[in-house]
Amino acid sequence: MTSPEAPSHKSKSTLVVVPWLEGGGAQGALENLLQKLPSDELTLVILFSGSRNHEPVKKLVQTTVELNCPRSIFGVLTAGKKLHPLLKDATSVYSLMRASHLVLGLLPSAALQGKRLAATFHQLPSQDSVGLQGRLEDLLVKRGVKSAGLITAPSARAVTELIDGKFGTSRNTQLEHNLISFSDRPKTQPRTGSLDCLRLVFAGRITKQKGLDRIPELLAATSMPIHLICLGDGDEKAKISKIVQEIDEPHRVEMIPHVDDIDSYFDWCDAIFMPSRWELNPLVIWEARARGRGAITSNIDVFHDLASSGPTWMFSDANSFATTVTQLSQDEEERSRAFEYALESIHELDTRSAIVEYLDV
Repeated sequence: MTSPEAPSHKSKSTLVVVPWLEGGGAQGALENLLQKLPSDELTLVILFSGSRNHEPVKKLVQTTVELNCPRSIFGVLTAGKKLHPLLKDATSVYSLMRASHLVLGLLPSAALQGKRLAATFHQLPSQDSVGLQGRLEDLLVKRGVKSAGLITAPSARAVTELIDGKFGTSRNTQLEHNLISFSDRPKTQPRTGSLDCLRLVFAGRITKQKGLDRIPELLAATSMPIHLICLGDGDEKAKISKIVQEIDEPHRVEMIPHVDDIDSYFDWCDAIFMPSRWELNPLVIWEARARGRGAITSNIDVFHDLASSGPTWMFSDANSFATTVTQLSQDEEERSRAFEYALESIHELDTRSAIVEYLDV
């Protein structure tokens, strides 16, 4: 699909609008995208307070403006007022994530008139639209992206929902996989033989969405020793750190803050671990595949989609988790096949970015 046509401008200035940055997958995708755009034309606007681990993004733009609005209804209204004057000199706007689209929906229609607007959704609309508040927010989100020449999501399922829900049309809405960066470091082959301890890594924001509160129940169901490293920060980190302290041997769980060199942990592990309650198309899945590692995941629709393109082992409950980790630890051939399959899935990714092409006109 070709990129939508956009008006030409003599002087380019792109405003990148994000709700917050916490070192998660959306931030990683944004970093890889910004690396393909001229930094001297980019201004990053962070709407709400509480960002962390976002220095790598700030290094990729000319200017960063942190509005530090509270994450509340009042904060949304305040963010709209503060964002409005910043749009004046921008020729293009890139809005990342639903909360940014929501704030754009509060602005006068003229605020975005004549500007190239691109918007990316990083969660399934059906998940975000749950409940009365979600449906009311949808009205503003749709208004915010109404003039967008390009709307993307890193999941075919999400693109279908965006079109069916009238957030966009088949003309301006398309699939764009998250861009990933590739390390020159040689790939580490999977461990051989029958393993006496399975190494797992979780990497991401530690929130309710990620399902880490399930760790004690899952580990209690298996006699196969598990060494799990959880990388990241988030609202539930203190809670999760407390409950994993009570986990008995033979299992071991380590809580480590956000790290920039995640590849070394992928190389160490036998698989990544994602017990998520909901997802869209997690960047970490693809980052792990780039190192030849598959994922042990919860049994939700998104991971069924991902299982069609790379190594994914899903569990529905603690018993099926126990079966999965035992089989993977004992089956050297399965780990070897997963290594090859993971690398093949990366080679098939489209590295072209319609977002970059659209903004960099």
